[in-house]
Amino acid sequence: MTTDIFIAGKGILYRIDPRTKIPAAVSFCIYVFLPIHFYSAALFATILFFCSIYSLGLKNTIQIFKTVFPMLFIMLLFSPLYNRDGIPLLKLGTTVVLTKDGLLQTALLDIRFFSITFVCSLLFATTKMEEIILALESFRMPYKAGLTISLVFTAVPGIIDSFHQISDSHKLRRATMPKIRNTLKNRIRNILPTLTSALVVTLRNIPALAMSLEARGFGSAVKRTQYHDLSAYRHPFRDTIAFGVVFIVLFIASKK
Repeated sequence: MTTDIFIAGKGILYRIDPRTKIPAAVSFCIYVFLPIHFYSAALFATILFFCSIYSLGLKNTIQIFKTVFPMLFIMLLFSPLYNRDGIPLLKLGTTVVLTKDGLLQTALLDIRFFSITFVCSLLFATTKMEEIILALESFRMPYKAGLTISLVFTAVPGIIDSFHQISDSHKLRRATMPKIRNTLKNRIRNILPTLTSALVVTLRNIPALAMSLEARGFGSAVKRTQYHDLSAYRHPFRDTIAFGVVFIVLFIASKK
């Protein structure tokens, strides 16, 4: 029904208090949209990529990149067509197709999307979901809201896994059938049974999800007790100050 997106690994990111990592992740997501230099944004994205390799491993890092690559490719392919100011790089007759400014703006947009993806991925892959909920509650967020957020990041990957499993099973069944032309109409026709099966599997999981929420005290008027706590992290204030200093120095050093 659910998939745990926490990945066991090593490194300093696993030892930092979740109450520090959440504000830091939000700050770094804001950082890439601040008026910083292009090369600073590119360097920040590169650092995130290598941090992911060190903490999560090359295989998991490539998997994260593969999930975001189609969107990056589409933006890189089409976005320069909408920004034609600056030095022309490609012309078709008298029509300017690609400019230097348009290419740089698109590359910056890709870098921002890439950075946000890896910042959020590192946060959820190096922090257990129950610790994220406890950290959100320490920020005075209601337990229901924190539980809803945790369900989004656990149930949705489970649905995606079910979709891939059903898709693979349908491909195996079609392997013995006569081959058909690979047209858009046939693709849509082939994916409809997969979507239908995935919807059925999701609906069948509703009772199990309801029982899970009931076991966790969702909707109960009695205050819920906590089995886990964040006492293992002993220096949240020091870590927060350190991340704040890093953010300020990073912004000052990289602003235009």
